[in-house]
Amino acid sequence: MSNIFVTSASGNIGKPLVPLLLNSPSIGNILLPTTNSSRLASQIPTSDRITILEGSIQDPAWVEEKILEHHVDTVFLNVHGNDEFFTTCNLLSSVLRANCVKHLIYLSSCGDVMPESVFHERHRGFIPGLLLVKTAVEQMLMQSKAFQEDGRTYTILGPSLFFINDLRSQETMLGDMGLFRDPIGKKGVSRVDTQDIALAVVKVAEEPEKWSGKKIMVGSRDLYKEDDVARLWSEALGKPIKVAPNDSHGLDQLEKSVSAEISPIWGRDIRLVCKSQGGVLPLNDANFLSKDVATIC
Repeated sequence: MSNIFVTSASGNIGKPLVPLLLNSPSIGNILLPTTNSSRLASQIPTSDRITILEGSIQDPAWVEEKILEHHVDTVFLNVHGNDEFFTTCNLLSSVLRANCVKHLIYLSSCGDVMPESVFHERHRGFIPGLLLVKTAVEQMLMQSKAFQEDGRTYTILGPSLFFINDLRSQETMLGDMGLFRDPIGKKGVSRVDTQDIALAVVKVAEEPEKWSGKKIMVGSRDLYKEDDVARLWSEALGKPIKVAPNDSHGLDQLEKSVSAEISPIWGRDIRLVCKSQGGVLPLNDANFLSKDVATIC
């Protein structure tokens, strides 16, 4: 059985992932690093197979020590935030230095992030930081000889736009404005439930050789356009809901709201993602979704 090291266990993917791992006959011990062990313990099931590790994944020496101490052979790498790039690179270093790790599962983003596509076809020579880090890490994994030696393997998961992100518009939809604030756009985007992403992680962890060296897209084959989102939320709430337009005004309002809630850095980057695609995610063509989606989920 595999011993798995899971980052971001208290997040939108981690919460449904931990129970699924516990139910898998292929998974042994589950190691959960966190800087707040009491909070994480209150959010997950109790099991003698779960070990909560108090510490920071931004400390590569600590990560390497714990991986070796607990004989970890599988790592699920899900990192986000302002320090995502440095943290991810350091974690990859720890994974390579700890010879016991044989398989890495990396959470990226949906779509083709090859440099020629990202810099030329999609973003016309400019790419938001939110997506650039995914491009860089995917390239490191694909080009690294270290993951081709000593029996190591990796799998990249590319989820589309989370359904749970809609809750960010809860206040404005329930208020007098009746506004879904994310400018989805008229081209449409794929959507995904975080439970399905968690299921994909478990499937890969159970059969790492089967999914080795692949990028698996996880999301709906149907695309959700702004009219679809407006209709669905109008029906659910019993009141008219309109979607913020994907134009200068809509993007201005999105940047202001995200800047106030998170930070100006994220406000601008999310705006750039939306502007460059005419939608919230870099997925305007259902053909980007791999046939592996139906198999793995």
